[in-house]
Amino acid sequence: MTSIPRSLTAFAAWLPHHPAADERAQSDVSVRNQIARYCDFLGTQLFLGADPLADAATRDRAVDAYQAYLELFNTAAAPVSAILQSLDRFYVFLRLGPVQGAKR
Repeated sequence: MTSIPRSLTAFAAWLPHHPAADERAQSDVSVRNQIARYCDFLGTQLFLGADPLADAATRDRAVDAYQAYLELFNTAAAPVSAILQSLDRFYVFLRLGPVQGAKR
């Protein structure tokens, strides 16, 4: 299983050197905070031997579950969209590529 804390630390170091192409991109601090909350969520989930930081299919299921979790608390569409964009950046960093199949 991939270390969530090490992945988050490495991503935080990588992020300032890889700005988003979109001019309206969120700040690095905002992206780091969103990814940290997602990593906290991952720590509470059971993936039965599958690794959401190393397996694309498990990644997609984990992100779908996180999106459903956010929507459970009536998180507005714009913040959810921003969080999903941040997750795409995280998974690009992890070399899994953007999330597939998330309800965007």
